Parts: sequence; C-alpha cells; structure tokens
Amino acid sequence: MKIRVVLTVFAVAGTFAGQAFSADSTAASAASTNKSTSIVATAAAGGEVVARVNGVDITRKELDTAVQAFSYQMARQGHHVSPEETATLQQSVLEQLIGRQLVLQQGLKQIPADVDKKVQEQIDQAKASKGGYVEFKKALADGGVTVEQFTHEVRDGIIIHETIQSLIDKRVKISPEDARAFYDGNPDQFKQPELVRASHILISCSPDATDEVKKGKRAEIDAALSLIKGGEKFADVAKKVSEDPGSAQNGGDLGYFPRGRMVPEFDTAVFSMKTNEISGVITTQFGYHILQVTGRKPAQITPFDQVKEQLADYLKQRKGGEVTRAYVTELRSSAKVEVLLPAPAAAPSTATAPTAPVQAPSPSK
Repeated sequence: MKIRVVLTVFAVAGTFAGQAFSADSTAASAASTNKSTSIVATAAAGGEVVARVNGVDITRKELDTAVQAFSYQMARQGHHVSPEETATLQQSVLEQLIGRQLVLQQGLKQIPADVDKKVQEQIDQAKASKGGYVEFKKALADGGVTVEQFTHEVRDGIIIHETIQSLIDKRVKISPEDARAFYDGNPDQFKQPELVRASHILISCSPDATDEVKKGKRAEIDAALSLIKGGEKFADVAKKVSEDPGSAQNGGDLGYFPRGRMVPEFDTAVFSMKTNEISGVITTQFGYHILQVTGRKPAQITPFDQVKEQLADYLKQRKGGEVTRAYVTELRSSAKVEVLLPAPAAAPSTATAPTAPVQAPSPSK
C-alpha cells in the first residue's frame, strides 16, 4: 500500500519494543507497535536532561534509546542513518517524545478503568512470547530494562493509546459514502493478483554438496515420488519425509501465494501446472522438491462489500493521524516545554524519525 500517515505518538510509543527483546524479535516489536507499548530504559538519577515538559524530564538516556530504536527500524527499511544525519534524527525523535509526554500527562488525568488488566495481559503475552518468566526477564535485562521499568512503560503506553483512540473516536466520523469514494477512486489498491495454492515435499541439499551427497538426496526424493505414484496421499508422504519444517506437519501445504513469491524454478513450475497435478522432481537452491497444486484464484478486484469495514477503519486511522498532530499542537500551546538539546548545525540530510504506516486493507485472500 502506498499511502502512509504519521501517527506521531503511536510511532514513538511502538518503536522501542525491539530494543528490550533484541534486534531480531520482530514479533514482539510488531505487537508493541500495534498496542503503542514502549520499552525504554529509565535514566539513572542525575542523567542529562534534554527536554522538560511541564516539569517532567526527558533524559539523554531515553532519547538515545529512542534514537537507537528508530535507527534500527530505518535500517530494516533499507536506510542506514549516517553520522551526519544523527543530530537531525535526534531532534525529530525528541519532538515525538515531547508529544508523547504531553499526551501521557493528559491521559493521566482520566486513567482508563481497566488499565491494570490490560497491562497484565500485555505482560503475559510478552512472557509467553519469550517462553516464560525467566526468559522474559533475561531478555529485558539484555536490553538494560527491569521488569518494573517494562511494566511502567506498558502502562504509560496503554494510557497514551487509550487517550488517542478516545480522541479519534470523538472527532473522526467516516460515512459509508466516504469509504465508497475512496474505493472507487483507488481501484489499483484493491487488485488481487492471480494466486496459486501448492504443497511441496523437500529433501534439502546444498548446491555446494558433493556429488555423492547429491546422489543420495536425489534417491530420497525419487523414493518419495514413487510412494505417491504408488497411491500414497501426497500429504501423508510430506509428513513422513519432507525436510521443510514450516510445512511438513501440514502435509506440505504452503497456502496461497502470488507469482514471484517463491524461487524462480519453483515459481515457474507451480504456475504452469494444473490443479491437483503433481510434478516431477524440481531442483532449487534449497534441494529437491515434489510439487502439487491444490487450488487457484484468478486475478480480480476485491468487491467493495468484502473490504468496506476494513476500509472505514483505515480511513478513520488515516484521519486520526491529522487529529493526533493537531491535538499535540493544541496541548503544546498551553504547556511549558523546554528543549535543552542543542539545535543541530545545518546538514544536507533530511532524515527524520520513521512514520507509523497505516495501510489500506489488503484484499481478502
């Protein structure tokens, strides 16, 4: 989806998550982004103060943690922050931290009644994602965060989220006509490509393997093909012999996917096969495969009725970005905000903190 909007407070609140659970914990990061939950190490007493919002300090340690998180997020999007861009990025992130603190202070005036329940739910989810309390605590410690700090930040994140969502609910109304107008005006956003559903059996073999190893692996896949030709069900053979851990226990099922999703040899084969057809042995960089096409969906434009509710939610959140920015500006106009971080020197960079994407609903699969 090409459309992106800035949800300033949400962007700040969500991006810290990966820092506490390690850089490769994408699931934790995504979950925290959706719930506007941050994990940020609290600065030690006496830490440098980079801004003050109605008497509440924002410390250098908080800023540095946020900048690291944003830099990581930008790197995953293909942009590596250069030293020259860092000062500009710091200013941008600090502005978002200020906005977050302004909304938090407002939210603390009317704390949601069920906040403690929601905090516990998110902590329980975080524990489960790491395999239990011990692993959860260790992951936090590796990121320089205590359980108490994590809990505090989860609570703040929920209050911020609830405050913003309440604001959007009150100020943003999307009519069925609004949703229909967007749908009619953006047909390309609702195009669904041709999809194929396939299963496979894989016998892993590296391209660098010796001829002897390749011969043995080829014999294994040939034996599997013989079982299928002899009458055994494809799914049963896949469960017994396939070495793809992601699909073997599902009978080799890979679900629906479009052209270009798989490696070229695999892609070419499945899109040239008929439904229920079983291939011969296909060789890819992963080894030897047997394929079965189990379903097809032609290219189409998803009907409006299938996406109208998702589309209304999308438009509400997109408009909510504008409402959020205006709200933060409104709060700041009556607040005492002191920015103590020195302004950066003029730089050629246009680096700013990443925006939080709100994507239009994908066509139903």
